[in-house]
Amino acid sequence: MDLRSIDTYNISIMELRHLRYFVRVASELHFGRAAEQLGISQPPLSQQIRQLEVELGVQLFERSSRRVRLTVAGRLFLDEARATLERAEHAISVTRRAARGELGELSFGLSASALFTPIFADALTTFRRRYPDVHLDLTERALTAQREAVAAGTLDIGLVRSGRRLVLPPDVSATALATDRMYVAMRIDHRLASTDTVIDVAELADEPMVHYPYDFEGFQEDLHRLFGNAGLRPRIVQEAHEMSTLLGLVSAGLGITVLPASLRRLHIANLHYREIGGDDALSRMWLIRNVVRPRPTALAFLDLILPHGQTLPDSAPPETR
Repeated sequence: MDLRSIDTYNISIMELRHLRYFVRVASELHFGRAAEQLGISQPPLSQQIRQLEVELGVQLFERSSRRVRLTVAGRLFLDEARATLERAEHAISVTRRAARGELGELSFGLSASALFTPIFADALTTFRRRYPDVHLDLTERALTAQREAVAAGTLDIGLVRSGRRLVLPPDVSATALATDRMYVAMRIDHRLASTDTVIDVAELADEPMVHYPYDFEGFQEDLHRLFGNAGLRPRIVQEAHEMSTLLGLVSAGLGITVLPASLRRLHIANLHYREIGGDDALSRMWLIRNVVRPRPTALAFLDLILPHGQTLPDSAPPETR
């Protein structure tokens, strides 16, 4: 009987165990040695091979008292059986790796300064080295968009800035990663750039500023709270949606801007930075994630970064909206 005429249904009901038994006997051409290597006795092995032949409707081996050899159909079936076992082992390996977070996708929402926060940048580097087969999707998003996407399960991890604890849906949790001082950035020929001492926010009154559009949350809310606590309002004369544009406008002399300390790592030749004094001139980087249905890839990343998060006092005030 031609092997190509074997019924597909019969192939589908075979157990991988039958194929492994067949391949071992075909490799040894000796039922006794094959049974020993498989860790079973010879009679059950012979029965399993006969059952396989019955299911296929094909004789796979020619048996005699002195030797065992493959039939023509058996030789053809051996190639296919080995290929099937390899595919099955690959499928099992892929499934197990995916369950461990070694395969798949991992999506991040980022604030502008997230990649300049050492704890996150280091964890991302380690994760990339440890899990090279995970596809990373990193997109800059506003705090509101990140919170909604994480709650909906369409974003694995969010990195957002806020000086206060975040107000989050029940399924979303936040961990503080780092606390930054706030700095004012200006051109090196600005009147306030003659020193690098700590500056009081009152000295920034009436200074033209460039910043992101105010959305009442995140770092922009930190900025307005900082000025409000001093009885001031920031004088925003120009808005920018990208960090490169924002710093470019400052570099061009269109105004000053206030940034978290981590962004001083962006070295621009004609900019000068001064730390802003006061207990409220602080901004935190938070990691937010869905605690109900995290993907294995997200859990693998969280295992790297969460042990390095900050422990904050329970009395820390929540972010207001």
